Amino acid sequence: MKKTLLKFGILLLSIANLSAQIIVINEGSNRNYSTLQDENGEYPDWIELYNPGPDTVNLNQYSLSDRLNKPQKWILPNIDIAPNEYKIIFCSGKDRASTSIFKPVHNTGTFTPVIGWNEHLFTDSIYWDGVSNLLVNTCSYSNTGYTVNSIFNQSKTDFFSAAYFFNDGSEYACSAPFGSKVKMRPNMRINQAVIGDQTVQNSPFDYPAPYGNWYWASRHQFLIRADELAAAGLAPGFITSLAFDVAWTDPNIVYTYVDFQIKLTTDTAIGVDFQQFIPKANLHTNFKLSEEADTVYLFQPNQQLISRLLVDGR
Repeated sequence: MKKTLLKFGILLLSIANLSAQIIVINEGSNRNYSTLQDENGEYPDWIELYNPGPDTVNLNQYSLSDRLNKPQKWILPNIDIAPNEYKIIFCSGKDRASTSIFKPVHNTGTFTPVIGWNEHLFTDSIYWDGVSNLLVNTCSYSNTGYTVNSIFNQSKTDFFSAAYFFNDGSEYACSAPFGSKVKMRPNMRINQAVIGDQTVQNSPFDYPAPYGNWYWASRHQFLIRADELAAAGLAPGFITSLAFDVAWTDPNIVYTYVDFQIKLTTDTAIGVDFQQFIPKANLHTNFKLSEEADTVYLFQPNQQLISRLLVDGR
């Protein structure tokens, strides 16, 4: 009898824990003409998730879809939803997750490079899902005037893996709209995974050079493909540090700061246009809602359907 009661108690506990993890689609709109504005000043359709349980739920790998037979149409990023919290997700087709915009991860403040691996421990980590490519944005600035660039050990790639821009006299480079692209990228160490093992080098007056202010300020973007990260031994999880391999540097150089942002991307090569920052991290699905009526489905990571909502604006 005691064994039966024990088993029954474990079953009730399991059911209670499962119920505590359920997230629901609370409401939605397919006629958002003036109610909720996104970061582009537009009014896309939207749905609202709600956590009715007593525990915070991590939504990583949960998914939304407008098709019951396609459960993983849009996968949610690594974000939490607290008890009694509501979270708006725009159904705009823009396909933006919190990881598809740049996340500020570190600003060095006053910084002097040294020869060898210069490691930057992030003040805010970013989650790598194991399948996305990684785009690193840096901006280095020194308000003391002209100096020479640090020289980096770099590796050639068979795709455009880096872009850079530099300018004279200000921090304009940090928001420059475009740059020059090259098939060469500084060797990097992400967590403890080393990306690049060649010894190609820039000169003190050439780029790429993420510690570079020959013209006061420089902006760089570096693309690392997912297969490169996996081959280097990086496992899915939080990225907490980034290091560059410096072959030579002027010990008198003092940077006002070097700023780092990272995002996940499906892009497989760098373009001449820098990918820019979006000021607000709204979530956007890769599908839109019908103006007549549409059903949105929410699935757990195991593709189990846990909530649905008919959005009908008629």
